Amino acid sequence: MLRTIATLALVVTAALTLAACGESMGVSEEATPPADAPAASGPDYTGDIDVLGTEPFWTVRIRSGGVALTRPDHPDVSNANPGVRLDGQQGVWDSNGAREGEGRLVVRLTPGVCTDGMSDRVYRFRAEVWIDGETLAGCADHTDQLTAQPKP
Repeated sequence: MLRTIATLALVVTAALTLAACGESMGVSEEATPPADAPAASGPDYTGDIDVLGTEPFWTVRIRSGGVALTRPDHPDVSNANPGVRLDGQQGVWDSNGAREGEGRLVVRLTPGVCTDGMSDRVYRFRAEVWIDGETLAGCADHTDQLTAQPKP
């Protein structure tokens, strides 16, 4: 009889231990993280960013004061910086020129390794630029990151 009670106690203890393993012990999955927990990180679209493409060559410079596109055989487009809008993981700048309907410039950066095909530089963003119905494809990164790499 004593042996039966001991076996039953062992079985009950094992069952309770296994049941407790699946419980959250009073902590909700939606609990607020502690104040010193690192913030969720995504792509960094702050600061100066250079965007460029080849064949044909073009550049976009994103600065706090403006977004400017330069390309051969076209007038430069220089608009106010509207600030970045997040679209999922993508960063989008959508700016208009001084005259409505003229000089609208949209820059979309997508995180991912990009190479310009003509240099040893590696960029952290793929880029698309829309200007007056034309789409330009290229690469982008923060200006300070590019200055640390070999010149194109």
